[in-house]
Amino acid sequence: MKKCTYLWILVGLFSCLMLAAAGCSSEKKSGSGTKEKVLKFITVWPANTMDPHRCHFSFILNSGAMETLVGLDPKTTELYPWLAESWKSEDGQHWEFKIRKGVKFHNGKDLTAEAVKASLERSISANPGVKASLKITAIEVAGDILKITTENPYPALPSELVHYNTVIMDVAVPDNKPPIGTGAFMFASFDIAKGAELVKFPQYWNGIAKLDRVIMTFNDDANARLLALQSGDADIIYRPALDTLQTLRKDDKVIVESVPGKRVYHLIYNYAGKNQDLWSNEEFRKGIDALINRQEIVDKVMGKEAVVAYNPFPGIYSFSPDSKPHIYSIEKALQHFQAAGLTVQDGKVLRNGQPIKLRMATYIARPELPQIAQIVQATAKQVGIEMEIQVAENIDEYLPQGNWDLVTYSLLTTTRGDGAFFLNAAFSPKGMQNHGRLTVPELISLLDTYNQTIDKAKRNETAKTIATMIEERAYNAYITSPYETAAYRKNVKGWVTPSNEFEFQMVTKDLDIVSE
Repeated sequence: MKKCTYLWILVGLFSCLMLAAAGCSSEKKSGSGTKEKVLKFITVWPANTMDPHRCHFSFILNSGAMETLVGLDPKTTELYPWLAESWKSEDGQHWEFKIRKGVKFHNGKDLTAEAVKASLERSISANPGVKASLKITAIEVAGDILKITTENPYPALPSELVHYNTVIMDVAVPDNKPPIGTGAFMFASFDIAKGAELVKFPQYWNGIAKLDRVIMTFNDDANARLLALQSGDADIIYRPALDTLQTLRKDDKVIVESVPGKRVYHLIYNYAGKNQDLWSNEEFRKGIDALINRQEIVDKVMGKEAVVAYNPFPGIYSFSPDSKPHIYSIEKALQHFQAAGLTVQDGKVLRNGQPIKLRMATYIARPELPQIAQIVQATAKQVGIEMEIQVAENIDEYLPQGNWDLVTYSLLTTTRGDGAFFLNAAFSPKGMQNHGRLTVPELISLLDTYNQTIDKAKRNETAKTIATMIEERAYNAYITSPYETAAYRKNVKGWVTPSNEFEFQMVTKDLDIVSE
C-alpha cells in the first residue's frame, strides 16, 4: 500500500472523529441554553492551502466564507452582481466595477474599492493562472468604483472574476491564518489536512445565516462519504458514487438530487508524445472515435446518470454545435485506419507491420473514468490496438511528464453561460488544460477573434464554429456529460445541488437543519 493511501485513511479517520466531535445531533444546546444548529458536510476535495488565491480546489469558496465580485447562479449559470453591484464597459477593455456598500470583512473592516484592488492585485501576483486568465494591466480606484484595464478588449473579464482564486480577502491577514472574507460564515478553525469549522457571521451584509455552525470536511472515497451519511455522521455528502444512488434513493431519510452537469468526460490525445504522428493524423483520430461506444458507457458505467456527448458543448446552448451523432462501428473504424495509411490485415491494424501500442492514462478521483478507459481498451483490442492503462494518483502531476498517448479526463465546458473558460484553458497553446499540447494555427486564430469579440451573439457563433471544428476534426473525443449529485438527510433545508463544485458556494446563508 502506498504512502498516499495511508494518508487518506488517516484523513478519513480524522474526518470521522471531527464529525463525531460535532455530535450526532444536529441541534445542540448552546451555552445560553438555546438550541444551536450544526450541520455536517462532507465534500470531495481538500484545500491544499489556506491561501484562497493559491488553493488548487474550491474548498474555501464552497465553505461560504468567501465571495467574489461576480457570482454565478447555480440554477441558471448566469452571472449576477455579488460584491460588485454592477459593471460596465464601452469597449471591452476599460471596465468599471461599482463595489457594493455596507459589506464588512469578518474582522469588522469595511469592504472598499481599495481593499478589492489590493485583493485582486494579490491574486494576480500570487497565482500565474489568475494573471493569465484576467489579463489585467491596471487597476485604479475612484471612490467606490474599481477601474480595470485589460491587455486587449476582453469581454470575458466578468466571467473570469467568478473563479474561486479571485475571491476577495483582507490582504493584511498573515499567510498562516485562515482567510478573512465577507461571506455568511467565517472560519472558527481551519486545518487543510482535516477540515474546517465555520460559524455564522452576525454582520453579514445579505442576511444572517440560519445555521450556527458548519463542520466541513472532505473525503475522496465515495464509500466513506456514503457510510458517513448513513450513520448520521454527515448531513450532506457531495457526489455519492453512482452505483450507490439506487440504494440511497430507497432510504426514506435521505434525499438524492441529480442535476445536469457542466462537464464532459473525454479523451485527450498527446500531440507532443512519442506517437504524435498518429494523433496528428485526422483519419487515425476518427478511427479511435468510431471505437467508442458512448451509449454503452452512459448505460453501464454512468448508470444512465449522464447524457451522450459528441462535442465539448452537448445540449441546446446557443454555442452548441448542431447535433451529429457519431456511429460506433468497428468496420467504420477500420476504414478510417486504412485511410490513415495504416495496414489493416485480418481485421487488425498494423503500423510498419507491427501492432500499435498506446498508453492510456486515467485516474480514480472520478471512478467512472477508469471504467471508461477499460471499455475503450477492450474495443481497441478487437482491432489489434493494444492500450496499456496507467492509473495516476495525481493526474495533473502525471500528464506533464508526457509519457502517455491518451487520457480519460474531465473538464467543465459549458459553465458560466458560455464556453470561454473551457476554450481558452483547453486550446490556447499555453492553456492550463491543454495537456496534449495541441497547437492548430486556424484554431488559435479563431480563439483570438472570439476573445476580442464583444457582441454576445457573435461570440456564441464563434464559439460554435470552434466547437464544430474540434468535433469534425476529432481533436479530442467527447464521450459523456455526467450529472452532478448530492445526497442529504431530509431534515436539511435550503440545499442546492450545483452543476459543478468549482464555482459555487455550497454552504450558504439559506442552508438550514430542522428537527427530524
